[in-house]
Amino acid sequence: MKTVIAGFDAFDPQIFEDLHDQGQLPHLSGLLAEGGYRRFKVASPPQSEVSWTSIATGLNPGGHGIFDFVHRSPEGYGLQVSLLPTQSGPLGTRFVPPHDARTLFDQAVDDGYPATVMWWPATFPARLESPVHTIPGLGAPDIRGRLGVGTSFTPAGDRPPETIKTPWEPLEPRGRDLYRGHLPGPASKKGPAVIDLQLQLLDDHGARLELAGLPPLDLQEGRWSPIVELSFKMGLFVRVRALTRFILTQARPAPRLYALPLQPHPVRAPWPFAAPPGFIKAVWKQDGPFLTIGWPQDTTALEDGLIDDEQFLALCESIFAVRRQIFFHQLERYEEGILAAVFDTLDRVQHMFRRDRPDIVEDWYRKMDAFAGELLARTPPDANLLVLSDHGFASFDHKVHINRWLLDQGYLASRDPASGAFRTIDWGRTRAYGLGLNSLYINQVGRESAGVVGPDEHDGLIRELQAGLSAWAVAGQQVFSNVLTRDQAFEGSLARYGPDLVLGYAPGFRASQESGLGGWGDLAVAPNRDHWGADHCIDAEAVAGVIFARRGLSNLAAPSFRDFPSLALGADFRPREGRGGISSPAQEEEDAVEERLKGLGYL
Repeated sequence: MKTVIAGFDAFDPQIFEDLHDQGQLPHLSGLLAEGGYRRFKVASPPQSEVSWTSIATGLNPGGHGIFDFVHRSPEGYGLQVSLLPTQSGPLGTRFVPPHDARTLFDQAVDDGYPATVMWWPATFPARLESPVHTIPGLGAPDIRGRLGVGTSFTPAGDRPPETIKTPWEPLEPRGRDLYRGHLPGPASKKGPAVIDLQLQLLDDHGARLELAGLPPLDLQEGRWSPIVELSFKMGLFVRVRALTRFILTQARPAPRLYALPLQPHPVRAPWPFAAPPGFIKAVWKQDGPFLTIGWPQDTTALEDGLIDDEQFLALCESIFAVRRQIFFHQLERYEEGILAAVFDTLDRVQHMFRRDRPDIVEDWYRKMDAFAGELLARTPPDANLLVLSDHGFASFDHKVHINRWLLDQGYLASRDPASGAFRTIDWGRTRAYGLGLNSLYINQVGRESAGVVGPDEHDGLIRELQAGLSAWAVAGQQVFSNVLTRDQAFEGSLARYGPDLVLGYAPGFRASQESGLGGWGDLAVAPNRDHWGADHCIDAEAVAGVIFARRGLSNLAAPSFRDFPSLALGADFRPREGRGGISSPAQEEEDAVEERLKGLGYL
């Protein structure tokens, strides 16, 4: 068995077909001409961590247990990041895998073949007992245990607005063109560990950055530094290694410096990062240094105005280039089994530019087509090559505050409606609540700790909400194109943990950031004026993915995530449901979950 899998996160069928008609994507168009292209049915909801897990397992969320970015504990309305579930034990709180369903990679090694999978979502923390070789993707945290947020530095009197998500550190003047500050690291018993830094302006467009214990680093305005390896002292004999990159976005009249999220050193990470240890050591030695968090393309810094479009794109280019290099080095050694990788930069580029700069998006489609051409040329001719996406894309013109709609309609009550905060919900008077990007729950007696909806009311309330949401329109536009009950959306032993309704937003609409954590704004629907102008967390029917293959598609008129494991293995797949991270007993408060999710534009 020989299969090479390249996941092109968010590769949209409509954009592909339009560019194909214009003759701009010759390599993938060649596969289409040979019958090796189909639109690909993805799981609902079409969130990346949900969809890629369904592709790997052949199961919908009811089988693997990942339903949304945020899950809730009905016992106490606690929240948890689905990609970073935690579990309490005698040695403290630790990360646990977000699911343990059987994957196609597991079956490959069970059948006697090697399997290597890189940057696939929901593969952190590493399963050290598994023979599958892994480098984690979406879900791998920064060294603070969050999904990744950087640090902004400006002079003390030039503090950025409180509305931005990125933490700020002051640069204190210490003489002519000289500034000093601190880079906070992971938390310790005495507070965050810090590294002292000094910034000396050299001319109108440059500066020298000195970090305690490291050689000086010369920075040029608007250019990213190389990856810097840092060491934070946590105790007498304990240090935590981290990686970052700096960019001097302005030298004068006052310096502005930005550091990427502090990322775990893959060989010296504080948690099981990749597996086996010898694999990541070899990759780091040959291809390092490289960024390690699951969302390395810093969309938050761009949203906050700390870097500009070109600086963001330069970062994206460098991330893609290194991953391409790592992948091809693995392909050079490939003999049999499965070699798989997810390339996710196109997803981030479309979030930030599809609405306002489609030329940039189209350029990245051409870039991915050129990469596909290299794959076709370098993949052994007796191996099947599969290229696929987890979803497509759509415009994001309107933010929907689902809990504001529920509040206005009398389904939800709050002790302080003006606050818009989940913690203010009056559960004794609330029948339904929204949480996450596509999930709505009934406040059910016997399940939620303060449930008010009894068994005799439940089904009628579901039908009432489904009808009301389906009829909701704004300026003649339907807000939802599909509202599914749990039974319609999910199947499997874990379905009971999922939401009662799955909200399939119509193109142009998406849940607001506040909705992600159960909050709301002043209006049920508000215009989206953010840099983040396109999305996919809507109705799965509106954002199909793509699949290309050298062979195997002829008998699949409408392939879906359920078909993919067998297609990849060239044999029947033996699925097995998992327990999912949803069963973890450790549930966090709203503030702690927000801290974990800071850095992703979704929330």
